[in-house]
Amino acid sequence: LQISSNPNNEAKLTDLTIIMGVPDDIEGESLVTQPAGGVWNDARRCVTWCVEELAEGEKFQLQARFQMAPGAPYEETGEKPLFPVLVRCQCLFAQLSDLELEIREIPEIYAADVTMKIARRFRLSHRERA
Repeated sequence: LQISSNPNNEAKLTDLTIIMGVPDDIEGESLVTQPAGGVWNDARRCVTWCVEELAEGEKFQLQARFQMAPGAPYEETGEKPLFPVLVRCQCLFAQLSDLELEIREIPEIYAADVTMKIARRFRLSHRERA
């Protein structure tokens, strides 16, 4: 897995948290990471890495190796296990090209007083197409 900071960013990315989900038929306890530092969470079935900062244009590479659980279907079917990845970070002066928000009450589900507060935070998710 390689995480890179856009060279056009005006500031470095800080407080990166990289979370990788692990399928049930993979033995999470067999985790070996390179570089060291990935932490296995059995309850959430995920590996978490924390990176202090990533400068403009800088790249961070990591590997996670596991053993398959007995009876895992991958060798028989040729299918590959999926490891979804989520990355969170802080960055001042990062920009999105477009963002639309709609905040409204839905009285038939739950009546509520609705207000809108805008903060300079956003979350991006990326999934590779199979």
